[in-house]
Parts: sequence; C-alpha cells; structure tokens
Amino acid sequence: MRSHEKKEAIEISSSSKKKKAANQSVLLCCKIFFSLQQTVLAMVEAAYGTINLEQHSGTHPRLGVVDDIVLHPLARVSLDEAAWLAKAVATDIGSLFQVPVFLYGAAHPTGKALDSIRWELGYYRPNFMGNQWAGWTMPEILSIKPDEGPTRVSRARGITMIGARPWVGLYNVPIMSTDVSVAYRIARMVNARGGGLPTVQSLGLVHGENSIEIACMLLEPNRVGGDRVQSRVEMFAAQEGLDVETGYFTDSSLEMILDKYLNLISANRAE
Repeated sequence: MRSHEKKEAIEISSSSKKKKAANQSVLLCCKIFFSLQQTVLAMVEAAYGTINLEQHSGTHPRLGVVDDIVLHPLARVSLDEAAWLAKAVATDIGSLFQVPVFLYGAAHPTGKALDSIRWELGYYRPNFMGNQWAGWTMPEILSIKPDEGPTRVSRARGITMIGARPWVGLYNVPIMSTDVSVAYRIARMVNARGGGLPTVQSLGLVHGENSIEIACMLLEPNRVGGDRVQSRVEMFAAQEGLDVETGYFTDSSLEMILDKYLNLISANRAE
C-alpha cells in the first residue's frame, strides 16, 4: 500500500471511530433523557393518584396538584436539550392525564416568564381566609389557551406549568410577626418588579402559627445571592420593628446536586 493510501486509510479509520463514539454518546443521552422523562411522568401520576386539589388548602399559592416542573441544564447538558425534554414531558402530561400545561422559559416559543403566566392565571391571589389557597376557584374552561392539553380543567388536578431555564435559588427569610400585610409590603420592596433587588422574585406568606416569611426566587443566584436578600429583608423588617431569623435555601445547591450525581455515576460504574 502506498504512503498516501495508508494515510487515507488511517484518516478513514479515525473518522469512523469518532462517528461511532459520537453515535454512542447520542444513544446514551437519549437513554438518559427517556429515563428521566419516564421518572417525571411516574411522579406526576403518583401525585394525581394521591392528591385531590379540591380537598387541598395551604398558605402557599398553587394552580395544580403538580404546579410547576422546571428542568435545569447541568454539567454538559445544554439549555436547548433541557427545553426539548420539558416540551416532551408537557406533551405527555397534556395527552396522558388531560391536564392543561403552560410552557415557560426556554421551553416556550418566545421565552415567556413563569411569573407572567402566574399573574395571568391568578396564582398570587389567595382565595381563602385572606392568606390561603383552597381548592380550585377559577373557571373550568380556561380563558387562556394552554400550550398542551385541554382548555377544560379538572378541579381535582388543576393545571401544570413546565419550563426550562438555568439554575435558580429558592431562599426564604422568616420574620417574627403574624401580620401578613407586613410580609406583602416587604416582599414588594424586595422584588425586582417593585424596584428592589434585580433578578429577585419575592412573595409574602404565612409561615406557621407565629411567623411570616419572604419567599424568594433568585433567578441569577451568582449575581444576587441569599446574603443580599437576607440583608434587605432585615433592613425593611427593622423599619417595622420586627426581628428576622436567618433565612434558608429550600433545595440543595447546584454544586451539591452535581456532586451527588457524579458520586452515583461512579458507584454504578464500580459495581
């Protein structure tokens, strides 16, 4: 074989190996996405089989038994891939469970924000005792067309919102007061909509029997973190003559989740 023919053979062989590796990588991703999709659907089915929205009440707003599903891209997964999976899950929930589904973030064609959908659907308006949410009180036929599923709402299941977006932080700050109007007032001043901290969405809620809290979503936690929220809430609470407890994140950090995932993968490979 001539030298240039050997070179071509080596290049073809190398190209074939790269294509094979790429195909295997795509196949693995598809398997992982399918597995995650089926896991989410199993959780949704279990929730619908366990909870009846008409019989539910609480101090946190919700529009459905499965109120919000958000997919965050982690490690090497792209936002587009997370959006694709979110839309696939939305289609399944709409068709399999006949539940209206609204898409947001990267999963929505125009990137519609979650809080915009919530404002349109009355998410933030308590309907029981002035500070609680009970049952389903909206019309059974939605005035806004969902992205997936029917426009008729099951009163037992409500609706679902599904989105894809970069990682967010959820940080809550308890205030030692039972006056929920104070919580509303402070939440408005902390919220970016009210001229407060940028990239922060906040909500005033009843928290147990003896306190209220400011529940915050940090859309860019690396830009505005829990420490800045804590300081701002303490400042406004002091103006009301109220004590504030140290806030808390309601979920694991991005780093903790990645560590758990990598440890799990390593353990599975070792078996």
